Amino acid sequence: MAPQLTSAPGSAAAAGAAAAVKPQFHHYHHHHRLPPRHHHPSLPSKLAFWSVCSLALLLAFILLSPSSAPAPRSTSESPRRSLHTSASSTASWGGAAWEKKVRASARVRRARGLSVLVTGAAGFVGCHAAAALRRRGDGVLGLDNFNDYYDPALKRGRAALLARSGVYVVDGDIADAELLAKLFDVAPFTHVLHLAAQAGVRHALVDPMSYVRANVAGLVALLEAARAANPQPAIVWASSSSVYGLNSHVPFSEHDRTDRPASLYAATKKAGEEIAHVYNHIYGLSLTALRFFTVYGPWGRPDMAYFFFTRDILAGRPITVYESAGGTHQTTISRDFTYIDDIVKGCVAALDTAGRSTGSGGKKRGQAPFRTYNLGNTSPVPVTQLVDLLEKLLKVKAVRKVVKMPRNGDVPYTHANVSLAQRELGYQPSTDLQTGLKKFVRWYLEYYHPELAEKQKQRGSNNGKVHVVTTAA
Repeated sequence: MAPQLTSAPGSAAAAGAAAAVKPQFHHYHHHHRLPPRHHHPSLPSKLAFWSVCSLALLLAFILLSPSSAPAPRSTSESPRRSLHTSASSTASWGGAAWEKKVRASARVRRARGLSVLVTGAAGFVGCHAAAALRRRGDGVLGLDNFNDYYDPALKRGRAALLARSGVYVVDGDIADAELLAKLFDVAPFTHVLHLAAQAGVRHALVDPMSYVRANVAGLVALLEAARAANPQPAIVWASSSSVYGLNSHVPFSEHDRTDRPASLYAATKKAGEEIAHVYNHIYGLSLTALRFFTVYGPWGRPDMAYFFFTRDILAGRPITVYESAGGTHQTTISRDFTYIDDIVKGCVAALDTAGRSTGSGGKKRGQAPFRTYNLGNTSPVPVTQLVDLLEKLLKVKAVRKVVKMPRNGDVPYTHANVSLAQRELGYQPSTDLQTGLKKFVRWYLEYYHPELAEKQKQRGSNNGKVHVVTTAA
């Protein structure tokens, strides 16, 4: 049985993750052209001479260029470093021992079970989904590059929990085409749950190219590997509620327009949906896009408001609460907060109902499913109410700084219409924000502040009174 990710790992997991590496993923290809040959009909000997010289120079240039020569394919006897890791990274793949771990992790343990490649398996949703699949006996192999968009130690901690349940997380980049081809060659996956992405709306203002590399190029690399695989897997992947952008029709429906993104992140996710349609149309890949609405819970992402609000409230630092400049709904920013367990149920249901891909040998043999679903909670909550709940659970008064929302790609309001997912996936979100935040706060205190968690237990509810308690962040 896989460990429940909603329980705290204790100090051992956090300490074991502290030595995380920070790989950089840059790979450049250089193309070399043969210099033009000069022809003079009266000088055949000169023509031959210069042709030989040109060919020799070209061969020398190719052989001496470190990036133009194709890397040899890995064999079972020779492990190799991933193309997309830096020299300082310890990530490597290939070799007999590595292939054995891949096969063992992907092996199905129940009748009619799935064999699933989970990309972004050390991420928030990925680790929970991988654990849920393993608990029911599916074969699960993870893939993650453990980048430093946020603390890699947290990602290593998630991967450590998965390892304890027999899920191996390959350390590699989603855009590494050779690695992907090798994975599909070693393990005949029936399904892919593609959750690897560059997340976050505001970070695109700082590093826009990271979104193009991960969310566009990475998706294309995966789809290329899948369409060439035999058998072709069915693919379920994470789009985002951000694709609704400036849409003002609420609740957001899959039939609403998504051609007015408010952020680069949203634009790359929208591009992903269009790219997915191409691969479904041309190659017969079964593709299901899931538009997640503000996922939260234990082992969450530190860049999300509920997470860093908790951190800053405990540290006694002011928190910034945005207000919209007005509009058709309300001035307070609101989100359709969706608890992680509900999201995972939606992911698993999408995998279970995904029809087969119809391609063979990279060619389409018939129509394949192409689906899009909202996965949300259907109950938007003002961010001010989120802060109220955190104060109550932490028993600490927040220092609030209310400001107008800047033009940073955020939208003032999200609200999911999940009727399609309810009808076709049996999706029924069941966790309200107070219940979900209580579970998150319990995990957060036990993971980051075990001494404070113990005090909270000893103090008990204390009639829900708020005290000023600060700790080091």
